[in-house]
Formats: sequence, structure tokens, C-alpha cells
Amino acid sequence: MDLPETYRLILSSGRLPLSAVNTSIQAATMVAALSAFVVLGCSPPNTPAEHPPAGPIELFDGRIIPAMPELLGLRAQYRVRLGWLEQKHRVLLELMRQHDIDMWIVVSEEFHHDPIMQYIAPPLHYTRRRDVLVLADDGSERLTAYSDYWRPTADYARFIEPLPSPRNARGIQETASGLRTLWEQFQPERIGLNMGGTRGHDSGLTHDSYTFLSETLGSEAEARFVSAADLVEAYFDTRLPDELEYYRDLVLATDVIAQRALSNLVIEPGETRAADIKWFFEETIAELGVGGRPWFEIHVAVQRFDPVTDTVIPYVHPAPDDLVFQRGDIIHLDCGFDYLGFASDWQKVAYILRDGETEVPSGLVSALENANIVHAAFASAPRPGMTGWEATLSIAELLEGVDFLPSLYSHPIGYHGHALGPSINARDMDLSSPPERDSYLREGAYRSVEFSATTAVPEYGGAEVRIPMEDDAYLTSEGYEYFRPYQTEWYVIR
Repeated sequence: MDLPETYRLILSSGRLPLSAVNTSIQAATMVAALSAFVVLGCSPPNTPAEHPPAGPIELFDGRIIPAMPELLGLRAQYRVRLGWLEQKHRVLLELMRQHDIDMWIVVSEEFHHDPIMQYIAPPLHYTRRRDVLVLADDGSERLTAYSDYWRPTADYARFIEPLPSPRNARGIQETASGLRTLWEQFQPERIGLNMGGTRGHDSGLTHDSYTFLSETLGSEAEARFVSAADLVEAYFDTRLPDELEYYRDLVLATDVIAQRALSNLVIEPGETRAADIKWFFEETIAELGVGGRPWFEIHVAVQRFDPVTDTVIPYVHPAPDDLVFQRGDIIHLDCGFDYLGFASDWQKVAYILRDGETEVPSGLVSALENANIVHAAFASAPRPGMTGWEATLSIAELLEGVDFLPSLYSHPIGYHGHALGPSINARDMDLSSPPERDSYLREGAYRSVEFSATTAVPEYGGAEVRIPMEDDAYLTSEGYEYFRPYQTEWYVIR
């Protein structure tokens, strides 16, 4: 492979040279920040950033970190999401009929936003005391939608009509009279409200807003209020074919940042601390310039064998911020971020070579191979139409008799990192407790394939090492297809 000089310096030293030219990842501001982490623990917080090359990076052990994909800027993301909204409204009408809901009323409050609002209306900033959106099935082939949103843009008007009520001098409609008019016009048998679910996504209606609706519409309408929780799950968990490649770009970007974090580009044994990885990830995402941000606290965990005492330190998840990485450490990174209305979720492992080591101990190689056995079971066993529990049992059947301990804790992903839908869950392969609430796997739905595999390592005196993994995938008729190849080789740091 013919590498530019900057690449060759990385290959030979394992570190980004201070003379490397700051290179743009994208035409705008897609730059992966290495910040002061090039000399982690030594440089002051405001040290100017050193940036990696825009293309692929080959490391000392032959690992090639892919190039950062070209992500969309904010305005382009908005246009793409409007196109998806047109398709999703057609899907929503079908789902409302499947769930026997004639009218769906969504109420979103300032500082208490209903998570559904950004996905059933244009992704704008909704900051009124209370925004009310009514979606009704009038028997036609088009979803009918009304809102009291008081600053309707042309894009908003494409999807949603004003409530049938007059506006005051400030252009604000009287919400209550508009709702009563719609109630009288449609006379719905079942009115779905975002209540009665088990998560924040499907239970966004506050007590005050419920009281407002019941007092506004009266007791007859209130008697027809039903939970829209199952509808919310179906809407969130139903994917459009057009979304697939955009989501793949998000997963690739997450993988690129994670691999850079788990390398000598960022980690200097004896200097770099656990918190440095979090801030490398946060700042890299910010400098992409695409409006992305982590949806949870990025963190690492460390497993460390002490050859003097012949013991492994307890697995701490997450590691303390001030933990300094040492030679011989097994590092587990848990990361992900939001982009284009979606979320990624990603876990990978790395090993820091001890002095005199040139490769990862064979026991750790076997431990990662065991994790890949679980990866393969996830890919082959589940099928559309299975419940989450049925999928769990199908995976467990393939793993029966293995000489390591799998632990399954997989969740849906998509618009949210911890999305609605069926879980595939068997902690430490405990199959004694089926879930109280379950639902069905949908073809095309995205999943965070999350699990761990615990293996006894001979080089550690038989002590156990846990290999946590998390990869994003989508369900086909033949099982789960991973958006990116799962990790089959250790990420090595020297």
C-alpha cells in the first residue's frame, strides 16, 4: 500500500506526528479532533488540536482505520428528513388502522417534549407552552393532520393544517375550540394518547395535558381515550428502505472514531486517563459539524491482570475518570451519537501490549473468538415475526454447550439509542424469566446486538475475562445483517 508521508510516520511510530497538517475530513468542518490527546495527560486543555489524515489510517500492526464517511450538514439533513416524513405519514395511516386508532392526539410541552413530535411533524424547534397535534383517519388514503403550531412554515403546511379555530391578533389559535370542532367533525371511536406505556418514548403525555384534553373534549370523548403505546412502538420500530444507507454512514462514523480512540493516536500508556477517551469522542463529534452529540455518557472499562499477585482487578464499568491506562490493560469502549434523527450504539475492545510483547496473548484471542460465536448466533437465529423471547431462545439454543458464558442484553435501536421494541435478553443465559411485556421482531428493524462473552484465560491463571460487544444490525428474512463487520481482531496499542 503506497502511503503518504504522514501515514508512514503513523505506521512507524504509532503516534500522530506533531508536524501533521490539519486536514479537512469534509468540505465543511468534518475534522476528527485529536486535541491535546496526542500527548495526553501532559498538554494543557487548550493545546491546539492535531488532526488525523482524512483518509484511511494504517497502524503499526497492520490495522487500517477506515476513512470518515461524508455526513450531511444540518440543512441537507433537514431536507432528507422531510422526504422521509412524507413516506412515514403514509406508513402511519396504515399503522393507525392496524392498531384500531381513529384519532391520535399528541401534546408536547416546552421543557417536556414528547419524543414522537420530531418524527411525526417536521423536525423544527417546538417551544410553546403546549403544542397540540391531531392525526385523524377520515377514511381516505391520506392522513389528515391538524395543529395549533403558531409559526407554521411552508414546509410545516405541507404536512399539517391549522386547527379549525380563529387566530388572535398575535396569530395564536384557540386550541380548545379547535379540538372540540375536530371531535365533533370526526366522532372517533378510539382516541390514542401517549400514555400507558413502559418507557418515556410511549408515555409522553403529562398529567396536566391529560387534564386539559379531558376538560376540553368532555366526558364522552374521555371515555374513548386509549393508550397509543403500541402504535408509538410500531411507528418508531418501522424502518424505511431509504433510511438504510444513511444509517450505515452513522455506524461507520462511530466505528472510525472508536477505532481512533482505541489506538496510539489517542492512548499513551501510563499517561492517558479514562476521561480523556470520553472527551476525545465528544470533541471529535462536535468538530464533524453535523449537529451530532452523544446520547449517553461515553465511557470505558478496564480489566487488568497483575502478574505479581496473579490476580485480575475487578471489572469496573465504567472506569473512574482518573484511571490511567497501563500496559497489559484490556480496554472496553462504549460509545454512540445522534445524527440525522438516528442514534448509534457501539462497543469495542483493545489490548495494550506489555513490554516485550509483540502480540495479544492467545487466551485473549480465544476470548474474542468466543464473542464472535455469539455474533454469529445473533446473525443466524432470529427471524421476523418472532417475539423477543422466542428470538432469545433461538440464540440460546445455538449457544448451548459452549465452554464460555454468554450474556445477552440486546435492544432495538433507530431514532433512539434505547429504542422501543422487543428485547433479546438473557443475562448470564438465565432463561427462567420470560418478559412480562413482549412484542414482535419486524423485518427491516434496527437492533443493537449487545452482549458479553466471559472466558477463562490460561495466561491469567484461569481468571475470567469479559468481552463486551455491541454492533448495530438490521433484521432480514435470514437473520440480522450487521451494518459494519464485527470485530474479529484485537485493537492493539503499544
